[in-house]
Amino acid sequence: MQAKVVTRIAAVCLLAMAAACAGSGGNASDTGKGATAVAGGPTNDPAVRKTIDAADSAFSVAFKNADAAAAAAFYEQDAMSMPPNAEPLSGRSAIEKGFADTFKGMGKITDFVGQAKDVDIYGDHAVEVGTYSLTFQPPGAKEPAKDHGGYINYWRKQSDGSWKIHRDAIVSATPLPMPAPPPGAKK
Repeated sequence: MQAKVVTRIAAVCLLAMAAACAGSGGNASDTGKGATAVAGGPTNDPAVRKTIDAADSAFSVAFKNADAAAAAAFYEQDAMSMPPNAEPLSGRSAIEKGFADTFKGMGKITDFVGQAKDVDIYGDHAVEVGTYSLTFQPPGAKEPAKDHGGYINYWRKQSDGSWKIHRDAIVSATPLPMPAPPPGAKK
């Protein structure tokens, strides 16, 4: 059972990484950036921020509905997703399969809160940093499982004007469950 929980938590982290961007609203830390770039620095472009926030909200819906295809659609074709305690996933089809496997193994998502803490915009590129918390009910588990941590999404503007995730990474702050000691082992 412990191995299944570890696997589910790792898989949830993949989802939470991308989903963590959901529910992101403006943040006071964004206000320090000027309206235009200074010496190549980030800008505070309200239109781009609004577009990314809208994508985050739509992703949250896909995540909560366990819709792997809809969740993966927020990624570029050649995107890379780097979940904790798992190998990186390269390409939208691999990311979609990762979501599908995760949704299947994690059970019902009962709560999710993601909060973008900062979005730095560099022309046609944006870096989003935030935190997330997640509660889900694994199949057969008596108690819900919880995870929380931080994430980073690297967005790129597409030729059609939309924004897609090019790279993502999640850092779970939830310790991995430790396996029970073998019978007869000294403590």
